[in-house]
Amino acid sequence: MALDPNDVRGVCDYMNDPSMADHMCFMAEKLAGAELESTVMLIDITESTGVFTIEKNGETREVSIPWTFPVTNRDDMKSALFALLDKALLG
Repeated sequence: MALDPNDVRGVCDYMNDPSMADHMCFMAEKLAGAELESTVMLIDITESTGVFTIEKNGETREVSIPWTFPVTNRDDMKSALFALLDKALLG
């Protein structure tokens, strides 16, 4: 089952808002090995992963971080992202 592209774009836009930058960086540092002061963007969402770009000093890499559960809709996407934040906080 494909995710609604409008939902994916909406959640990506929400997470890429400057007000979420600290949360995104913290998640990427803890779960994807991003360096401090990296720029992190959520670029895609699939049923099983969030796809992020991590940029620092002109070098960009793409990483997929698996969700803690499969997502099927917009509410699941938001819940999965905040579950990753919890995972990053709790180690």
